[in-house]
Amino acid sequence: MRTKVARGFTAGLCVAVLCLASGCGKKKRPGELPVYSVKGRVTHKGEPMPFAVVTFWPANQQFVPAMKSRATADKDGNYELTTYELNDGVPEGEYAVILYVPLKQPDPYELEGPNPPDRLNHAFYDPAKSKLRFTVRPEPNTIDIKLP
Repeated sequence: MRTKVARGFTAGLCVAVLCLASGCGKKKRPGELPVYSVKGRVTHKGEPMPFAVVTFWPANQQFVPAMKSRATADKDGNYELTTYELNDGVPEGEYAVILYVPLKQPDPYELEGPNPPDRLNHAFYDPAKSKLRFTVRPEPNTIDIKLP
């Protein structure tokens, strides 16, 4: 009986050690804030905005030091924001939203110059002037961006 218990304990201990050694537990980097899932859909006059680049900019923060969360919408206008790792979410708080919608599907290997053409004429390109404002709560968030 004691041998079975000892073997079970040893096996469990080995699994735990292997799990920790292989990175099963997610480690936070210094200064990393907790993030919460943010996903939604970008539409304009009810139509999806394919390949829209959505950036959540912390409200009332200067341009350079602000931490930005970003996503590129799929062909149906659906997006999921990334801050530290792919689709991990956004820290809790108030955000101004920068929205850029390219004229065509972007080529991931093509370099774009500053201020490339935008289907919205850069109407939501400046976080200080953007009228798109949203709050991220400490829970999964669905934020649909509906443009008139």
